[in-house]
Amino acid sequence: MRIPDDRGGRRGSVKGAGIAATACVALLFGTAAWTQPSPAEGLHCAGTQVSVHGIGGAEAETACQGAIDAVTFLAALGLNTSAPVEVHVVDRLPRVPPGQKAFGCHAKSEQRVYMLTFAECAASGLASAFPVDLAVYRSLVAHEVAHHVASANFRVERPTRVAHEYIAYVTMLSTMAADARERILGRYAGEGFVSEREIGLTMYMVDPHRFGTNAYRHFTQPRGGSPFIERILSGRALTVEDPE
Repeated sequence: MRIPDDRGGRRGSVKGAGIAATACVALLFGTAAWTQPSPAEGLHCAGTQVSVHGIGGAEAETACQGAIDAVTFLAALGLNTSAPVEVHVVDRLPRVPPGQKAFGCHAKSEQRVYMLTFAECAASGLASAFPVDLAVYRSLVAHEVAHHVASANFRVERPTRVAHEYIAYVTMLSTMAADARERILGRYAGEGFVSEREIGLTMYMVDPHRFGTNAYRHFTQPRGGSPFIERILSGRALTVEDPE
């Protein structure tokens, strides 16, 4: 998930080109700029194939609950959520391109999600004047775990970035604490995407949270819901990054 840049631009995504695997850059091109934390037994997230590593206490419990939220939500939509994944909470994500920053990333080939610590996420904020508390942090973990679950359910070889981000943002906002969701929806007013032709990469790159709130609103309308998620996964929707 990308972090908005308050300087007027937007910081890029840590995810790989085309986001077919939503991969961490370091796992594709080497890890010279990053050292993996020492192995830990981790905390198993009840009722899921997810474990959280690198932290303990309330932060680990919050990350686990975010993973459970994502798994529960996506399972209810008919997705297979049995693919195991380790959530590794780190002070710094695997190497990202210069000038780019993100809250987390998904390394499909490693069956891992890398997530910044709560302190690092809180320092960035979700958006200008929108702090990250533990409830919001929980939804950020849900966003990244949703990428992992979606990757295991796509029936197309190279899903588009917008396909991945639509599902991840819908999961994030659907599972977010109601008060926080209302605050971010109030910040990005509108009716959401009216048609599939409006769901494009340009909006995501320019304003990822507006893309996310539009996706959520689209999902909650009759034109969205689980049938639209199924169309995405089967390659019948969001097959191009920017519709003409």
